[in-house]
Amino acid sequence: MFVSVSRRNGTCGRWRASPSVVVTAMIPNREATAAGGKPRPSSEPKTKSHSRKVKTTRRSVARKYKSGSTSSRHGGGNAPPFEVVQECDVLVLGSGVAGMTCALEAAEAGLRAAIVTKAEASEGSTKYAQGGVAAVMTDPGSGGGPVDRRGAGDPRDSVSRHVEDTMSAGCFLNDREAVEIMCREGPAQVDMLRKIGVTFTEDAGSATGLHLVREGGHSHSRVVHAADATGAAMMRALVKRAAQHPNVSLHENHFALDLLTMPLANGEGVGCYGCDAICAETGDHCRFVSKCTVVATGGCGQIYPSTTNPVVATGDGIAMAARAGAAVEDMEFIQFHPTSLYDPARRCSLGALGSVFLVSEAVRGAGATLRNLAGEAFMAGYDPRGDLAPRDVVARGIYDQMRLHGGDHVYLDATHLSRERAEEEFPHISRNVRERLGLEISQDWIPVVPAQHYACGGILTNTEGETTVRGLYAIGEAARTGVHGANRLASNSLLEGLVFGRRSVLNAIDYVVGVHPLDLEAATHACPGPLTFPREAQHLGVAPASAGDAEAADLVQRIQRTMWSRCGILRNDKDLAAGLRELEAITREIEVELKESGCRSLEQAEALNMATVASLVMSGAAEREASAGLHHNVDKPPTARQLATAASREPAAVGAADK
Repeated sequence: MFVSVSRRNGTCGRWRASPSVVVTAMIPNREATAAGGKPRPSSEPKTKSHSRKVKTTRRSVARKYKSGSTSSRHGGGNAPPFEVVQECDVLVLGSGVAGMTCALEAAEAGLRAAIVTKAEASEGSTKYAQGGVAAVMTDPGSGGGPVDRRGAGDPRDSVSRHVEDTMSAGCFLNDREAVEIMCREGPAQVDMLRKIGVTFTEDAGSATGLHLVREGGHSHSRVVHAADATGAAMMRALVKRAAQHPNVSLHENHFALDLLTMPLANGEGVGCYGCDAICAETGDHCRFVSKCTVVATGGCGQIYPSTTNPVVATGDGIAMAARAGAAVEDMEFIQFHPTSLYDPARRCSLGALGSVFLVSEAVRGAGATLRNLAGEAFMAGYDPRGDLAPRDVVARGIYDQMRLHGGDHVYLDATHLSRERAEEEFPHISRNVRERLGLEISQDWIPVVPAQHYACGGILTNTEGETTVRGLYAIGEAARTGVHGANRLASNSLLEGLVFGRRSVLNAIDYVVGVHPLDLEAATHACPGPLTFPREAQHLGVAPASAGDAEAADLVQRIQRTMWSRCGILRNDKDLAAGLRELEAITREIEVELKESGCRSLEQAEALNMATVASLVMSGAAEREASAGLHHNVDKPPTARQLATAASREPAAVGAADK
């Protein structure tokens, strides 16, 4: 049984440390279990031949923060650098669908799970997901339990078709094995959600009881949804379940600073044993020591000035993993959702973290049409699938129309919907459009514009969530599992989090048995990483908003401006090279301050993480040799093979259930 601590904050102590040391203790690689079992074989994430690993940036990030002397191995004598240390079997950083699924699976397996989350447990990208979970609930091969071919989905659909739609959207740069696993195991995870209380939209004429819809890039109706607020419905059930589970401790409003990593004595790299964090409400410092650590911190949308991501999405987990030496891949594949609501009165300001409202792809799936400022439908001129083409194609089409017509938005025409249908199927969107712009989606054209939405790359993992750092796992948007390739298919993100959140635990169950208590003791006494707050610091990010860190806000503004102007929807070699220089200068400024006086605020810590992740995106874009999917470099067109593959694709078939 897990020894419970406060579900809100835990108990933390203050500490004093040097900001220059991250690796502090040399420990043996204890492969055997405490009971004398067989050594656990290492499992390296696969790197496919088409993948271009971000080697230079990743190594430089890790090297910068590991250059301090390792002779000072402890924070002072034999005493740990914290008054109180929290211990657990599985430490989960992040509380979205992936993190919650992982923690609950671990808890059900009898492991002690701790969830450390930056804000309230329900806050994160999952909460704002409108569309749903793509899962074929009508295929005997799906593994989703009893099969009902009378369901609301197209009976011609199958897991193999879901796989091919995913591969096609990703320009076939996906890892097919990972895609097949996700599509095959997804239906069972939908059943799990139903069992814990998620109420999906029903269809009275279906024996399964589920109403399935079609979204862009899908050949059939297969998206399970809860009206147009699926993520919020999922989070309510998952958070409630976690709060009630005796094996789960929840630490809200805790900002993870750096991972605890120590080199293995056999020279095979480093191992991860938890993380250091700071409570954003009290300023107390906490050390979480764990047998394995799972990064489920979501994406990095705030590195762009306009994003659908919540303010917590500053790339913290990816940056921490990069500093720890974990491999990061495919960060150049940044998805811009085609239809965020264009609202001039609420546009994000440079330097200020914020988000824009998303108009779900399901609206186009229900028959809505994109129109330019002249009122012309235009997507058929860019792709045979028209308004239901994959997101990268639609976003570039909108961007081109904005350039041609000199506007800063286009329109989404859903006036074919009756008011009753609009309110029934899209209540959340209808209410927000009405409140923000005074428009009715069944009567007025909705102004929309592309906005950053999703990072398809991330921390490199295998199909069990393992990274290149032993004991460190990554899942959800923070991970590069290979399922998305060069572009994510609509409603595959929640699916990925559900499937790989579970799979990571299946691997971790075996891993934690082999972690020796002496390794955890060494981690307890290890010195902290580079993001260190001086003891005398008064402002730790908890002061009123009016007393925020203006210097950090300026750094964020420069990062956002650079990313949009140099690495947006369309890119070129000159801008990418200039962007790398600009980001290097910003990063250098932050590093100098950290070295001289330590970290002064949570805003500054976020700025460092954002600069780190922005550099990974920019360097990935500069190094990729040909355009593909979400990465469109006008100086490096797609290869002849990619063009031939794209030209050979048939437009998505529309079955009777889709009409």
